[in-house]
Amino acid sequence: MSRPRRRYAGWRPLAVAAAAMLAAACAGEAPLERLQRELEPFPEYSVVLQDMRPDGFYHQYRVVVGAPDGESGEMVHRETVLEWQRVGRRAYNRYQSFLGMVILSKGPDGVVDQQQHPPGYQQVGDERYGRWRDDGGGRSFWEFYGQYALLSHLIGGFNRPIYRGDWDNYRNSRSRGQTYYGPGGAYGTSGTVTRQTNPDFFRRQQARQAAQSRSFGDRVRGRMLGGGRFGGK
Repeated sequence: MSRPRRRYAGWRPLAVAAAAMLAAACAGEAPLERLQRELEPFPEYSVVLQDMRPDGFYHQYRVVVGAPDGESGEMVHRETVLEWQRVGRRAYNRYQSFLGMVILSKGPDGVVDQQQHPPGYQQVGDERYGRWRDDGGGRSFWEFYGQYALLSHLIGGFNRPIYRGDWDNYRNSRSRGQTYYGPGGAYGTSGTVTRQTNPDFFRRQQARQAAQSRSFGDRVRGRMLGGGRFGGK
């Protein structure tokens, strides 16, 4: 099938995604379900769990979409961060360990995937997007071509290369139906990469834990003072 010679008509859903998600919230529809329908026109996309808030159970999503350029026919990728979406306790708990990871995607094969994985991994190994290079020490790593710098940025660029061994582990985990959290578990809510890329989440988490600790201490002191004053045991 020949590639279109005009600007891809599907860019518009990305521009109105925030409004669509607001409509979904008003209709009581699950945000990810609505987002999957809104992104259906795009040949490729990734939805990253950008941030989470347990106060009311909210998610924030980073959406990266890919579509063929109208002139060159090459894939062009764009990204946007949506407003906070209330997802409810069940969905919050389901994705609680996947902060910073892709939780919904459509890869170069056009298949929608709901299995979680680190950002950028779905295009690795596809020679349309990059190539394997030798690092000079006996290991090969994946290098995205310059026009796909956004995909490289998602995984941290040259600071966090995807080595062939990591990619093999990713594919093996997927074949067993298991979630791959990156080398050494670097991705996900407990990962070192996530702590570097989303420090606000962990600052809020520490502040919340400190507030809970103070509240617990106040209750204990209140019971002790009350017992001494009124002769309680």
